[in-house]
Amino acid sequence: MSASMAARAALVPAASRVASKSGKKQRAAARAARAARAHRGLVVRAGELDDELAAINAAIEALKAENDAMLASSLDSVATVVETPPPTAAPTPPPQAAAPPPAAPPAPEAAVPPPAAPPAPAEVPTPAAVPAEAAPASPEWMNPTPAAAPAAPIARVAPPAAAPASETIRFDEYAKVDFGGHDRVETHGGVHMLAVEHPDGSKTVTLTQNDLLPAGGSLEWHWACVMEGSDEWCLPPTGAVLPGGTNDSGDGKASRTPFGGDGKIVMQFPRGVGDDVARLVGIIVRNNSDWLHADVGDLTIPLMTPNSNGILKALSSGENKKNQEHGTNLYNRFCRINDKLSESQQAGPQGAAAIFATLRLSAVRQLPWYAGGNYQGKDMAHMQEMVASRVAEASKSAESGMARQLFRIALSTLPRGGGNGDDIRLGILQIMRENGIKEGHRPGIEDAFIQQWHQKLHSNTTVDDIYICEAYLHFLHTGAWDDFWTYLWDNHGLTKDDLAEMKAGWRTEGIHGPAEHLPHMIDPMKHFLWILKITHGGGSMDSAMDFAHGVLPEDLQYEIRDMLDNRDAPWVPNKIVELRERLAGVWKYGPDCNRDVVLLDIAMEKFYRQRIEAMNTAGMTADDKLGALEAAVRNVCIGGDFDRMQMALEFLRKANGPAEASGGLVRWSADWGKAMDAALDNVALAMEHHMDELCSCAQRAAYPIGLNAEIDFTYLDNFGEEVVRGHSMFAVSKMIGEVRDEIRAAAGRSPWLIVSNGSPEISLHAGVVQVVPLADIQGQDYSSNPIVALTAKLGGLEDIPPGVTAVITASPVDLLSHIAIRARQMKVLLAAMPDPGGWAELMSMSGEGVKIDIVGEEVIVKKSELGPAASATVAGPPTGQYIEGLTITPSANCPVWLVEPKDYADGIVGGKSKSLSNLGFSTTLSTYAMMSETMRGGDLTVPTSNALPFGSFEKTLRADEDTLEKVAVATAAVAAADDAGDADLRRDALDVLRDIIVYRLKMPADLKPVLEQAIASYGGMATVEGVWRAIKKVWASKWNERAYLSRKACGVEEEELCMATLLMELVPAEYSFVLHTANPVTGNQNEVYGEICVGLGEALVGNEPGNALSFTAQKVKGFPHDVRSLPSKPIAHVAKANTRTIIARSDSNGEDLEGFAGAGLYDSVVVDEPELKPVAYADEPLIWDAEKRSSIIRKLAELAVAIEVEMKSPQDIEGCIVGENFYILQSRPQVLH
Repeated sequence: MSASMAARAALVPAASRVASKSGKKQRAAARAARAARAHRGLVVRAGELDDELAAINAAIEALKAENDAMLASSLDSVATVVETPPPTAAPTPPPQAAAPPPAAPPAPEAAVPPPAAPPAPAEVPTPAAVPAEAAPASPEWMNPTPAAAPAAPIARVAPPAAAPASETIRFDEYAKVDFGGHDRVETHGGVHMLAVEHPDGSKTVTLTQNDLLPAGGSLEWHWACVMEGSDEWCLPPTGAVLPGGTNDSGDGKASRTPFGGDGKIVMQFPRGVGDDVARLVGIIVRNNSDWLHADVGDLTIPLMTPNSNGILKALSSGENKKNQEHGTNLYNRFCRINDKLSESQQAGPQGAAAIFATLRLSAVRQLPWYAGGNYQGKDMAHMQEMVASRVAEASKSAESGMARQLFRIALSTLPRGGGNGDDIRLGILQIMRENGIKEGHRPGIEDAFIQQWHQKLHSNTTVDDIYICEAYLHFLHTGAWDDFWTYLWDNHGLTKDDLAEMKAGWRTEGIHGPAEHLPHMIDPMKHFLWILKITHGGGSMDSAMDFAHGVLPEDLQYEIRDMLDNRDAPWVPNKIVELRERLAGVWKYGPDCNRDVVLLDIAMEKFYRQRIEAMNTAGMTADDKLGALEAAVRNVCIGGDFDRMQMALEFLRKANGPAEASGGLVRWSADWGKAMDAALDNVALAMEHHMDELCSCAQRAAYPIGLNAEIDFTYLDNFGEEVVRGHSMFAVSKMIGEVRDEIRAAAGRSPWLIVSNGSPEISLHAGVVQVVPLADIQGQDYSSNPIVALTAKLGGLEDIPPGVTAVITASPVDLLSHIAIRARQMKVLLAAMPDPGGWAELMSMSGEGVKIDIVGEEVIVKKSELGPAASATVAGPPTGQYIEGLTITPSANCPVWLVEPKDYADGIVGGKSKSLSNLGFSTTLSTYAMMSETMRGGDLTVPTSNALPFGSFEKTLRADEDTLEKVAVATAAVAAADDAGDADLRRDALDVLRDIIVYRLKMPADLKPVLEQAIASYGGMATVEGVWRAIKKVWASKWNERAYLSRKACGVEEEELCMATLLMELVPAEYSFVLHTANPVTGNQNEVYGEICVGLGEALVGNEPGNALSFTAQKVKGFPHDVRSLPSKPIAHVAKANTRTIIARSDSNGEDLEGFAGAGLYDSVVVDEPELKPVAYADEPLIWDAEKRSSIIRKLAELAVAIEVEMKSPQDIEGCIVGENFYILQSRPQVLH
């Protein structure tokens, strides 16, 4: 018996409950029985519950395994039929959780996409095997236990015949080689490494040596292949075209290839050969004796985009204490970083995050510095210089802005390196000898501290030696040894225990002291401090300027020195921003990226942030605050790492500029206030986006490193947030908070401030309102009885307990506070209502079950018709009230696959299709379009459509017995998990159920010609396979969690809900709108409420952050209107250029029911996924062209009234605008409360 069959057998009782099609009386009896069971408080024995949960888990895991195996084994054929879901980033790995490895990262961008990736080894899900709905879990090696040895590479299938139409440079890097000393030939040269992928899919690797044979002789590359998913060396694959003279080096793993007379090695990998080779790795060997190591470590040439998880694995394994006999030290860590830097630059933000997290955890001493043996000072000086220089270059040249930012923050943790490391060792010896201090057996003054420090300097010098030297100089001035320890703690946070642990190789005593008071050593020690700073310094503005000044223009040198001399003056913060903008011309846009200049820029940015955080704004005007905000935004945009923030800055500058630049807006007028409010919101949303991404990248990388190093989990769990709180973006957050209230008052905006939109499920049932300080419920769990927490004040550091679906406060909330970041991560609504009247109204709802909707700028909290069963965290029998009189129209079992608008009717399609058909044939709308003055020069269109009627999904499923069986098992698992009270397991089962439908369900043979005919009528550019996939996604959305919960809470049985699918050509909208012919906030039926956004309507209906252009218009002649807010949504969904595509829209019989607003529960899917583009509001007419804006609003208001007249009731209307033409995409009855 297969695993899935065994799991199904274990679930027969649950399957019969879900799959049976009992009559109404039987279903009513079942509901009554469930309610009775809940009231009786029936106790299930723990053992029985465990057995049931185990059976459910077995069913889910079996179905997941079958899905993955099927998709992996048929990747080539599936790739031509089903679009591969995009790979998703690995989620934050929870502690102690083992799971399969994540999907490989996407290939780098090219003019034309590279060939589809061949299938990976069976144990590694490829992107095609990972459904878009579920991100891959964290790999097993992310656990603190050592990972098993990698499996042998598995043969790969050649990619499809299609190949990119242009050549792609996969890798291009020059590595310096410095070699010599003693009796060896002095060598200063390098190797240029180039990897190119050709249009036919083949790859060419070229190495060119430079000055590595100054005295003649032989030169070879000792190299090997490293396969994907492994770190083991192996011989090249059969079929690789290698230069003559290439031989096995003798160990069966590495090869030797001689450089040709032209100083080159050229090797080729034809298409299909070596597709599983991740990289080539090697070392230059001269005359079979000199191993010429490059500054970058091993010469590494990637042949595929490096997987960030491989980089993270290498770095985290190096910190695993169980894998080390004597531990690791700072020098070893820098060597590992240096080895992985080239790969990390190509692996995108997650590759950069692996480097950053390692260096950050090291800098804050969560990783050891002084274990694992000793090293020479010159080696540390060289390695620090190499790592700092390469990280500085990566902060300039990495492709992704977030990757550049992560490398930049990583550089802030590093010393500059360089100098002559031997000067450190020899310098302390010279001081000891010149001042008569005992050294080994040499007689002299007994000074325990100097002797102990000398051993450290000789064996493992680090930046700590600068701090020790400064503290020692302080002691030499005061003469009190306790002052040494006080200085170390007050200035650098180092303790006696820390110095005691600074053990040097075989020397085990560490540094304890005491020191003799020898004040005549002050001057020699000052000189020695400078020697230390040459290698380990660069972190402060002063020392960074000392090292960087030589490469700066004279005028910039002078002005920076002047700023340093007056650093406490009030004009300095703005001056720093100006100087940093000019400094970027040297390090960012100049020919070379000097690490000292970047370190100076980082130090200035840090000082700017400190000044802004300490700024007292009490005496500042609102205009002064806006000026400081603009400077703060300029400050974070200098490196060009934040694309959204750059666009937000342009918007802010225009709004904050002179009236002639902003369309004549009078400063501090209501119209100006709305524009500035939108600009502030746009800045805030950009800031939240970038910092949430930074937090996520840093946190994901920190978990495996920290768990391997056995770092305290409490510290580790807040790592990403600590990174954000230390970022200069915090200065932006502060200034937004300082000025926002004044701007909102000028704009006449709602008092509501929304920090996090929360989960869509709260529009069904958010929970019971509970008035309680959030600090008082830390550690509680409300998952089984969700609550909305009303808390008058927030400290900002509170956690949000499970089951808290919304936190509403009367106090301001910092947008980058701990609770703000957590709310966005957890999809919990976080909002502030500072208005006393509004707060009192919320308090009056204490103890009531509520639902929460966001309508424009308002948070609407109302009594919920549903109970806790509609909450995502709740599982088990429904405990709320079923909606009385809820009538579901049954399917009429239409015999055809596709119906025309004239045939749309009850029982065949849902209300969405029927209303479009009515509007399409409406003489009222036709007359309006022709006669209306406001529509002159434009057109009004209801796009044509077709629909797959009710019953199409069930008919398809019956024809596919294999998928039918799996759907039955998964459906049973959903019901059983719910009955067992496990919401997480129910969510997993729903995910599997949707995946089965999307990736397994076969297209009936007689449906294909029908779809082909429909596609031809919509321009013929979509594919049958693409449309079929979109249809399946619509069908599968019946089992998204929100829809499932709403049916359960309303008492709608699974088999009662039918799904039609409306097929329409996607209109390439310039603007999209939603109109309510009665104001949904006030209930006023004499005015229209509308919202407009840039691009397609997903930004409006998809709960995306930011404001739309919202307005109200009176239903009287001329349609006088009031603009409530201007648009600030940062992203527009835009149809692909030069592509005519189709949208498959859900149309169920469970929407628009009397007493229940079920709209938006199910998905609509565009066949060719739209692009996401930042909106350039600095040039957007909706902001700056008041005449055009008013014209659009009047047209929409008149259109809304015309549709309401035609449909004979208040309507919820969706549509779009292209040029002067208006399109009606949907109209449904508006549910009024």
